[in-house]
Amino acid sequence: MSALFSSFSKSSKTDWVELIHKELKGASADTLQKFNRVEEINLPAYFHLEDAGEPFADPGQAPFTRGTHAESNDWMIGSCFRIENEQTTNRQLLDALMKGTTSLVLHATSEQDIDFNALLKDVGMEFIFTTFYPATEAQAIAFAERAGSFPSAIVWNRTASWVKLASGAKNLALKPFGVNGYAVQQTGATTWQELAIALAEGHEYLVEQLELGLSIDEAAANIHFVFGIGNKYFYEIAKLRAFRTAWTRIVSEYGPKDPKSCAAFITSKTGFMHISLKDPYTNLLRQSTEAMSAVLGGVDQLVIQPYDWHATKQNPEFSQRMATNISLLLKEESYLGIVADPAGGSYAIDELTKAIAERAWAEFKQIEHNGGLDTPAVTVQLSQEIKEKAEQRLQLVRDKKETLIGINAFPNPQTVDNTWQDVPEGWNHLPVLIIEHHLQEA
Repeated sequence: MSALFSSFSKSSKTDWVELIHKELKGASADTLQKFNRVEEINLPAYFHLEDAGEPFADPGQAPFTRGTHAESNDWMIGSCFRIENEQTTNRQLLDALMKGTTSLVLHATSEQDIDFNALLKDVGMEFIFTTFYPATEAQAIAFAERAGSFPSAIVWNRTASWVKLASGAKNLALKPFGVNGYAVQQTGATTWQELAIALAEGHEYLVEQLELGLSIDEAAANIHFVFGIGNKYFYEIAKLRAFRTAWTRIVSEYGPKDPKSCAAFITSKTGFMHISLKDPYTNLLRQSTEAMSAVLGGVDQLVIQPYDWHATKQNPEFSQRMATNISLLLKEESYLGIVADPAGGSYAIDELTKAIAERAWAEFKQIEHNGGLDTPAVTVQLSQEIKEKAEQRLQLVRDKKETLIGINAFPNPQTVDNTWQDVPEGWNHLPVLIIEHHLQEA
């Protein structure tokens, strides 16, 4: 490698700037700067070695900015299922596992009791990771009992009774406390708003468990984080790196015995903010780039939701298969799971990581200073700020300052009769931002 570089003459940043001015015919290089109006962050269009700051620690080393895996970038391929009939869903689970799924994501659709023995019959839970979104605490408890010592997780509301019950189990294979940053992201929040709220909620889970007598290592192992994936490629890569950095900073303050206790377990999940039901096949391109950003950011589990998950007319056999195939292609043909920290060495992503981390940390400190997420005034203020960001996103699309194929540009010439339904609420009862849906309603 050193011999290769010796064949080329070195160029300074001054040389770069002079060439840029020449190409721009005397215009300022500042015209190339990329300012994101929603994120309020400036991303320069070029970086030179002279701009590089202190290097991050190697992959697998605290503060885990470059990922939690030292020798690879592997991730679990998650597929979503609604539990409407245990036997029917069981057949779907087994079929998906045979087609490449390596982790199951189960959603309760009612408050009725679920027969997990029938639902998970012949499913080798010891070989996969299973995540459950319950509708009731009783369902969560039943799943935890069925999961036993198998690797699994529950995404459930943070209540005092649930924290006490789940903490008492002390089952380190089960992660009973899910911080749902995805619900924040889907309302239109910025990357740093999503991270700040996730940090605050995760910290509260830590404190509540410590007060119940768990060690910091046990408490941290019980928590997992679910984040949404936006359409700003570099921002999404940097977001995950920034979060791991900040979470390590929090956990390390409590003096864990094992440094790896500071490593956040992260699931990234595609959403519906930029999805189009009127031009459905464009969604495969959107989901592919979103998935790539999550993978390059070093996610532990990638869940690509079928793009018609909330449509009146669904084709689950196709959309679920395509969702799984995206991960398989990235892993088996693009080999993105082999190289540790594929985004390593990018000065621009490093700089963006630092910028998002700083904004998220400042917002997190403000939340803590004002009493935390249990303080109504705090959540009201955060909700208002997120609403403003959501409206800003919509306005950029209305004004065509942001182009979304099939939504505000190059409409599908074929009429597709399909609409949105059963879209859940976002964080703190905020409406989920689905841009196509909002524009049609307007």
